[in-house]
Amino acid sequence: MGKGKSLTVSGGFGRITGAGGKIGERIMFFNHVRGKYQLIQGSRRMKKKGFTLIELLVVISIIALLLAILMPALAKVKLKAASVVCLTNVKNLSLGWFMYQENSDGWIMGCNMNATLNGTRVGWIGAPRNESGTTLTYWSTSPVTDEDEIRGIKWGVLWPYVEAPDAFNCPVDKVKSLYDGGEKLVTYAVPYALNSSPGSSTTPQIRKYGQLSRPSSRYIFVETAETRNYTLLGHWVFATPETTNDSRYGWWGPMAVNHGDSSTLGFADGHSENHVWRDSYTKERVEKLIKQGGGTYGQTYPGDLPEFPIEMVTDLNYMVKGWPYHP
Repeated sequence: MGKGKSLTVSGGFGRITGAGGKIGERIMFFNHVRGKYQLIQGSRRMKKKGFTLIELLVVISIIALLLAILMPALAKVKLKAASVVCLTNVKNLSLGWFMYQENSDGWIMGCNMNATLNGTRVGWIGAPRNESGTTLTYWSTSPVTDEDEIRGIKWGVLWPYVEAPDAFNCPVDKVKSLYDGGEKLVTYAVPYALNSSPGSSTTPQIRKYGQLSRPSSRYIFVETAETRNYTLLGHWVFATPETTNDSRYGWWGPMAVNHGDSSTLGFADGHSENHVWRDSYTKERVEKLIKQGGGTYGQTYPGDLPEFPIEMVTDLNYMVKGWPYHP
């Protein structure tokens, strides 16, 4: 052995160390075939080195940059996922609406909460109820809970076809009531033209499925931006000649734009679509009504406001074309 070195043998292994262990350690293995020790691993002790402040700052900067790049993309993915859920919800509601009329000799369900005909329930949904069964008001400052709304949902004739409370809610619907301060559960509403007065033969309305022309283009569910405790009466109003006695068409109820620049609509043949809006006023009006809240919201016609010029009618014409009572 070299000067200042020692060899220790144990179980066929040998270890050579320098004096004081300063040189390092080398592992020796006894080769029984050759009858001698062989060096199989050698190493020299290295001094551990940590990160410098500059290196840490560089790593942190890279992570921050990656987050800045990824966060918008993740937000878009989340919004898209919510849109898919909403699309599925509205499709299920629309299919339930369609199946009801198939089982009711073509008669469609009423668009109003708590609607009855000769003592029989025909409303697609009921108003929220507390545990004792008392109907709650939309202007109450006492909280209207999800459980209260679910009891109302179960009252309606749509429930046997869609027995899932979450199907009545868009996951990105975060509009808060100006009365009880909470978020409503039911996002969707049915156009007022769909059996708003069950039993009346004089009210301008659609009462039977066969009265609908082109069912695949007639919407029966819309997303609402209601700021009262719940979607008032369950219907959505649109300024049309048969409801206002005005020859013009215009906006009335607050229709939600929950998916960036689009909304989900359900149609009379059972399908759903995500429609992209083109006119700036469509979204601006909803945001304004959400801030304003409550009341009847009012009717707005093209040319009434500087931000709603008479030529800005692309979105309005789309809704007119799909209105159930429109010729």
